[in-house]
This record gives sequence, structure tokens and C-alpha cells, in this order.
Amino acid sequence: MAEKTVTEFYANHPISAPHILTKLTSLRGSLEDVTPQELYPYDQDHYDGLNANARLADKVRMKSGDRVLDVCAGLCGPARWYASELDVDVTGLDISPNRVDGAKELNALVGLQDQVHPILGSAMDIPFDDAHFDAAVSQESFLHIPDKLKALSEVFRVLRTGGRFAFTDWVMHEPLPDDEMELYHQRFACQSLLSIPEYETVLKKTGFSVASANDVTASWGEILARRLSMYQTLDAEAERAGNPSKGDTFLKMYAQFVSDVKQRRIGGVRLTAEKP
Repeated sequence: MAEKTVTEFYANHPISAPHILTKLTSLRGSLEDVTPQELYPYDQDHYDGLNANARLADKVRMKSGDRVLDVCAGLCGPARWYASELDVDVTGLDISPNRVDGAKELNALVGLQDQVHPILGSAMDIPFDDAHFDAAVSQESFLHIPDKLKALSEVFRVLRTGGRFAFTDWVMHEPLPDDEMELYHQRFACQSLLSIPEYETVLKKTGFSVASANDVTASWGEILARRLSMYQTLDAEAERAGNPSKGDTFLKMYAQFVSDVKQRRIGGVRLTAEKP
């Protein structure tokens, strides 16, 4: 049931491969010789764009030649950035066929199909051998995972000794009423939220040592307000281009999310953990 909720959410997300290609075509006139850098303004479906990528890369000490796992990678926007800017090999794991197919199309468009590898699969059952990756990253995705302990244990398993996992996610600063949580489940495919201390506890249960836990709620408030404005613009563009609209329900719920973050009811965290 959780998988179906998440895949349906992303099948109708305001940022999609068709929307990106429509935007590029309108700006360039054609899709010939597109560079990875030309996608950056449109394919970074996470908070704070390229700056967030750079911070996570620094946290995991990403270096040329590394094998990197991006958990819940979506359209692989960050994965393409890591590959293009840092010369790493990235596997982008995602549960949504829509996102995996879109990522493959965008990778081929910019010539990164041999360096960025989108695969369909669950974070709770990662289809790789133990100690396969040098580093792992994820951005605002674990809220969609019902069993976070299982998923974090899987990330721990596929990392080599000394490998690091850096990720951002939603957190709960105060318990929300059941009816409000149900709305977050329905509108954002949010399966559960932890507090920052709870996240640290779960990471330690898997065997990770926690290197840092940064509360990013304050900075997210402004980022999300800008993101809401972007979604409103994208929604209007999608309708004009004949693509599906998310409609007023999504936009109103997103406005509520922005309000909850600014009030510190919900927030964000950037966590870095290391496999001893």
C-alpha cells in the first residue's frame, strides 16, 4: 500500500521528465547537444538545489572514481550533478517506475547513461551485495519509507567499512494530530516522521556512528516558500503545455506544509553517519 501511494504521488509530481523537456525545448528550440549543466535549473527536485548536493558530497567525502548510491533518487538530478561535477559512478535507486524511466531519458539526453544508473527497487531491500558502495546520499525521501530502521540497515549493509551516508529528511518537532498526519499521508505520501533524536537513535541501532545532525528547519522555511511559488508557476506551465496539473488541492496542502515548517511543527534535518 505504501509503495502504491508513493508511486502515484510521483507519477503526478509538478517536476517530471516531460515538463523538463518541454521547458528545454521552448528555451532552446531543440534537444540537440544538451549538457548536464543545462538541466540543473530544472531537474533538482529537492530543497536548496546544487548547494544541497555539494554539502552532501562534502559530508560523505565524495571523490573521483567512487561508487555512490543515491537512495530514492527520483529523476536522478543530483546523481547527474555528482557524476558530471565530481566524476563518480552513481546508482540511483527509486521505487517509482515513472521516475526511473524519466531519469533514463534525461541521462541519455546529456550523455551520462554510462555513469548514472537508475534502477527500480525498494530502499528496504537494496539489490546489491554487501560493501558495494563507497558512499550513499539521499534527499527528502525517507518520509516516504514506512520502515526506516530496515532501510537504514540496508544502506549500512551495502556501504564499505568507513563509508558514509549523508541525507536530508523531514522531521517532526511536535506531534501532529492524527487528522493532520493523515492529510500529509494522502497529499505527500508521508508514511511516518521521526524527531531528530529518534533519527540518531535509529541510525545507531543499525550500527552507524552519527557524525553530525544539523537542524535545517530555519533555512528550509524560506526555501520552501520559494518552492511553493515555483510549483504554482510549473502548474500553470504544465496546463498550457497539455501536461497534467496537480491542481489546487496539492498547492493548498503545500502551502500548509510551508506554514508548518515556519512554525517549527515540522522541519528538516541533515544527518551524516559512518560505517565503522
